[in-house]
Amino acid sequence: MHDSRWRLRLHYYAAMLSAAVFAAALGSAAAYATDHLESLPHLLTQIAVWLAVVNAAGALVILRPVDRRLRGASVVQAALERRIHALPRLCGLWLFALTSAAMLGHAAALTGSWSALAGAQPRVFAGTLVHIAVFAAYLGLAGYFLIFDYRVRLLQYLSQQGVSIAPRQGNFMRRLTAGLLAVAAAPLLIPLSDQWLRPAGAEMPMAMAMNPGRNVMHMQQTLQMDLLAALFLAALLIFLMARGFSRPVGILLTAMQRVDRGDLASKAPVVSDDEFGLLSQQFNRMLDGLRERDRIRRVFGRFVPESVAAALLLDEGAIAPKEREATVLFTDIENFTAMAASLDPRDILDVLNAYFGEVAQIVHAHGGVITQFQGDAVLASFNLPAADPEHARHAVEAALAIQARLAEVVFDGGIRLRTRVGISTGPVVGGTVGGGDRLGYTVHGDTVNLAARFEALNKELGSRVLISARTAELAGDAIALRDRGIVTVRGFREPLRVYEPSARVARMAE
Repeated sequence: MHDSRWRLRLHYYAAMLSAAVFAAALGSAAAYATDHLESLPHLLTQIAVWLAVVNAAGALVILRPVDRRLRGASVVQAALERRIHALPRLCGLWLFALTSAAMLGHAAALTGSWSALAGAQPRVFAGTLVHIAVFAAYLGLAGYFLIFDYRVRLLQYLSQQGVSIAPRQGNFMRRLTAGLLAVAAAPLLIPLSDQWLRPAGAEMPMAMAMNPGRNVMHMQQTLQMDLLAALFLAALLIFLMARGFSRPVGILLTAMQRVDRGDLASKAPVVSDDEFGLLSQQFNRMLDGLRERDRIRRVFGRFVPESVAAALLLDEGAIAPKEREATVLFTDIENFTAMAASLDPRDILDVLNAYFGEVAQIVHAHGGVITQFQGDAVLASFNLPAADPEHARHAVEAALAIQARLAEVVFDGGIRLRTRVGISTGPVVGGTVGGGDRLGYTVHGDTVNLAARFEALNKELGSRVLISARTAELAGDAIALRDRGIVTVRGFREPLRVYEPSARVARMAE
């Protein structure tokens, strides 16, 4: 972390001091191109003073609130946000002012004094000012986009430290327009420079014509620097603009790809104050909504089945009633009333919760949905609300897995539990029930009642799991069954055939 802070500082000062390198390189090239090498030492001195020494001092002042935060000192959030938003603009204007001062000082030295510079021909004086402003503007824009690129890294680092800087406004078009105008203006400087030079030389007095003044010499050098700056800095601006606009998009795209892979833990850092920053901010808000929805679904899933929770969230809290053929599993703990009488109420709840956890895990693993916990009983449905073509077989396998698991698990206090299971397949209606703000999901129909009756019938037949004929038919050859004959079931007019999964199947499930 300490190294990251130092790299951020070095990156900032390198970007600011690069203006001196650019200006020195362009000034040297212009001096050689115009054969004015005698003026080069003074130009480099001006650049060293203004664009290196004074620039470094000003850059330190501009970065001070941010530097304090990087050092771990306390900084008012509002002040930090204002300075970070204004950082590229302040640095660009600062470089523009320093470049103008350095070039004006150089012009005054070449002409002899400030008064001599001001007393030059109006066209020469105005041309000098215009071309100094053009050159300074190019360096200022280069500094602006360099610091804009730096700010992306800065905001990424602050985001990792938990500091969020919200974008203020969308100014992408203004930034793009400024950069494109600077690039487009480069070819126009050539004819413009020629128009400034010809009248300057033609309108000189005779005395100056015999000995071309330093005004014209300086103007030639300044024109050459303008042209070189236009060519070099235009290319640099294109690179910086493309990088400055593409990096926020790349960061946002990376965050979207993580979300697409199911990672909702990390946000996209807001690294710009334009439309891309606003887009990242909206993306993070959407991600907050997805995380909240996922959290609600997970918490909700602790009270209702996961598939029911998903359907409730999708249908705004109410699942439309559905009727289809489904398999219902009903299980109850054997002799639970007598056992509960000998336990403390807290111990009873602990045992029940542990038991329900075991049953729920098995039912869900086989594609079932637990719709109700009734005392010590569990009601689960297969193929409703979540579709399952193999619902009958899965229900029987779940019942056998429950029996196998309870044969080996010992609950707190050395308690062992045994259950009886009834399974029935037939038409079932499922949907939300309740009133006001209290809703629940349940299943209804004779199929549900029959599963409960078969669970109770286990006691008479000495079995553990009983299933209906329709369940046996749909389960097919996957389940080996024992025919327990035709029985009369309370609440049903016709006698019903009942089956019991064989012990061989129970051993296979275990």
